[in-house]
Amino acid sequence: MKSVNQTTILSILIFFTLTLLIGCGAPKPSGSVVKKLVEEELSKGVPTSWVKKPGGGTVFWTQDTKLKTVKIEEWGKFNKARQYWPAKIRVVGSAKAEVGFFDYRTLDFDKVADFLFYQDDFGKWQVSKR
Repeated sequence: MKSVNQTTILSILIFFTLTLLIGCGAPKPSGSVVKKLVEEELSKGVPTSWVKKPGGGTVFWTQDTKLKTVKIEEWGKFNKARQYWPAKIRVVGSAKAEVGFFDYRTLDFDKVADFLFYQDDFGKWQVSKR
């Protein structure tokens, strides 16, 4: 009787452990990795829709991004088919923008944006904007 109970308990533990491991997909990147990747992705400029020209109008391009805050707002579910973690990341900072003919200004932004985090064939974390 004692060995049947031990076998049953062991079987249940193994079942739940495997269920948890299979359901988790892959580990998420750490907060420091997320910050580094987002900083690298946005270092050359941010989408022009992120910055608003004073008085309205079109921002032609941005460059020289300076990030103040990179914060993970929410993780999505792991996409098993394409092997990525979607995340909503809040990005606060400023960027130099061309707002007119040779008219350059540093404009602030505060945006929650969608990013996809995945590992390449060598296990190195990568990111792309959605």
